[in-house]
Amino acid sequence: MTTRYGRFVSQDPLHDPRRVLIVGAGDLGLALAAQLVEMGMAVTTLNRSGRAVAGAVPWRGDLADPTTLAGLQACDLAIFTTAPPGRDLAAYRLAYLDGPRRVLDALPGRPDRAVLTSTTGVYGDDDGSWIDERSPTRPVRESAEVVLEGELALRAALETVAVRSAGIYGPARTGFQDRVAAGEEPIASDGTPRWTNRIHRDDVVSALLTASVAARPPDTLIAVDDEPARRDDVIRFLADRLEAPTPEVIEIERASGKRCRNSALRALGWAPQFPTYREGYSALLG
Repeated sequence: MTTRYGRFVSQDPLHDPRRVLIVGAGDLGLALAAQLVEMGMAVTTLNRSGRAVAGAVPWRGDLADPTTLAGLQACDLAIFTTAPPGRDLAAYRLAYLDGPRRVLDALPGRPDRAVLTSTTGVYGDDDGSWIDERSPTRPVRESAEVVLEGELALRAALETVAVRSAGIYGPARTGFQDRVAAGEEPIASDGTPRWTNRIHRDDVVSALLTASVAARPPDTLIAVDDEPARRDDVIRFLADRLEAPTPEVIEIERASGKRCRNSALRALGWAPQFPTYREGYSALLG
């Protein structure tokens, strides 16, 4: 029997959590909550603001203050979409290490599965290499080291699927296109291929949904669209669509980036609604 949820189509029996806790429910988590409520699940959203979506139960809590987590109800599935509240290492530790540990300590029992939003930054490759879930993790930034440490800690506690996403763009995530519009994103004078990987917010939501309900997902999934893109090509595309100033051409220190594959997600039945940045940004810009 084929089951279809948004862009996720499964030919296998599904993991069927009835009670879901979304931790750090901001823009991404609330969009996911709406999908899960529509599927008939009992969803609780935990964030500092108390925001929720129709049909979900709001829980106002702060991962920095364990007392605000007291009384959390049992869940079958915990989804961690927490963004660091700052850029220092303490903020990353709160989001990926201390926060999840405090949530698990507050729950009356362990969920059957956890899903964690992670980052392709745990792969430090910067030579244009192709990357998939079998590639070795070599984070070069301390923040990415903390994210990877958080993945391992959560996986040691319970079954965990880490969804490593590339740069997310979409509603409320317009920083890059805003800089292009202001003429603040230069291109390389020597045509150096600076590879980047992107994914629309809605496709991250469907990737998290896939990780949540797939019967036998691997413990790591890479969430990117179908086409690694040269950064300069994206800048030119946006500058043209936004009628922005012609991008400045400067000498840029060589940084080749990496090219990520989404084959493991696709093997689970997932497909991006926006296969490349062209479709995704065109939908945003109208």
